[in-house]
Amino acid sequence: MSTPSGSPRKRGRPREFDLDAATAALEHALWSRGFRATNVEELAADAGLSLSSLYSAFGSKQGVLDAALARYESDMNGFIAGLETAQRGLPDIARFLRQVGAVLDDDTFPGGCFMVNTMVEVGDGIPEVRDRVLAYRRRIEQALHTALVWAEEAGDIEAGSARDRARLLQAALFGAFAASRAGDTTAAAHALRAITRELRRWSSVPSRQQR
Repeated sequence: MSTPSGSPRKRGRPREFDLDAATAALEHALWSRGFRATNVEELAADAGLSLSSLYSAFGSKQGVLDAALARYESDMNGFIAGLETAQRGLPDIARFLRQVGAVLDDDTFPGGCFMVNTMVEVGDGIPEVRDRVLAYRRRIEQALHTALVWAEEAGDIEAGSARDRARLLQAALFGAFAASRAGDTTAAAHALRAITRELRRWSSVPSRQQR
């Protein structure tokens, strides 16, 4: 195809690297070391890119963080979607906790939750990151609420308690993430098991509907 002047249209130079693989490497680097502790030269080296290629693909250091967080959220989507489509109630939450525990126990992943780590580190200083993390937290809380509404309807928990219980579970879950990030994997594992035991207690206590 030619331009209206008759001269050939120039094509952009094809990207010479795997963008998803580069983003995965950058996600791991930021998850491991944190945003502020990692400079752009280190990020380029982590992804096997030149600085010019890094800037061309992501625009800025914050652009790298945005892409890494988006990739992490995409990776977690399957777990969260399982709660959002829950139809069994408490067993769905127990399954979600097992999935989270498997991630925290996997040595190939850095400690904690990348989203929560970033919230603690820079969430108050970068509005775009704050908004993304807030939306993520609310999504998890709402997914827990969805499962707990099913538990209400099944008579496993007291009617009208789903919202409060969702907030409690979300806070406890994020506490486990924080312990894992701090390197206390034992405390993180104990927290997840305690949450699971609490779920069993909820289902064993007669609700007002059953009294």
